[in-house]
Amino acid sequence: MSKFEKIKKAWNFIVSEWKTRYRLVFSNEDTHEQSFVIRKITFQKVVVVTILATFIIIVLTTILIALTPLRVYIPGYTDQKDYKLYKQTAARLDSLEKQATVNQEYIESFSDMLEGKDGSLYEDDEATATPDVHPVERNKERISKVDELLEESEMILGRISDNNSSTTGVPNIEQAKITSISINPPAMGAVTRVFDASQNHYGIDIATGDNPTVTSVADGVVISANYTSTDGYTIIIQHPGNMISIYKRNAALLKTVGSRVKSGMPIAKAGNTGSSEGNTRHVHFELWYNGFPINPLNYLVIE
Repeated sequence: MSKFEKIKKAWNFIVSEWKTRYRLVFSNEDTHEQSFVIRKITFQKVVVVTILATFIIIVLTTILIALTPLRVYIPGYTDQKDYKLYKQTAARLDSLEKQATVNQEYIESFSDMLEGKDGSLYEDDEATATPDVHPVERNKERISKVDELLEESEMILGRISDNNSSTTGVPNIEQAKITSISINPPAMGAVTRVFDASQNHYGIDIATGDNPTVTSVADGVVISANYTSTDGYTIIIQHPGNMISIYKRNAALLKTVGSRVKSGMPIAKAGNTGSSEGNTRHVHFELWYNGFPINPLNYLVIE
């Protein structure tokens, strides 16, 4: 008898006996007395009951796994605390990656500023980068160079705080190098106090009146933006060619460290914060070149 014939014979038997009634009897083996009888049993009922029972077992097992702590014993399921920790770790990792990218962009911008590269302020880093190289890996060689430039920048800023040596604030040799510099006014208004290095006043005060907007005098990158009890809200911008502009006494700052700014872009709101004299809203503006203060009035260009 072939395999096909065996299958056909079994199928014919099931079909013929599908609705045939049977009786299940439980009896005492010693006395043969019937203890329990189940009548009207058919193949049809057995199949239906089996399928229904299987479905109920699957549903109950699913509920048990999904809604009770027993799910932690099933491979692939995670404890609720571990899951929360995983989510927090993933969020922190994503945040750190974004911060690393921002920091790297700032380092590149700061490096270009210290090197005096005018055209590097607004380059599209993504367009010029090699797509197969991560930004951090791509600039490892530049980071060491930036460290050296940062040390040089700290020396320049140290001169800013320590220089009280001359009335002009700039050696003659340095003055000869900056005759071609021209900048835009940081604010519109009257100059209420002029540059006087002999009185340790290394900038000019501009009363802003009804227009409190303070703008950047040239393209650059913000290297400091903070508040001190002496100078109030202060923002410092590094420009190409080792030139730094400083804006003090502001009521509020509109840019943060690492921001790239263009000439004429709003960076702060003039105020009267810090230990300034008088109640007039103004901005104290300083211009430094190679670590020496210079008189801004000699280089302002008013259109």
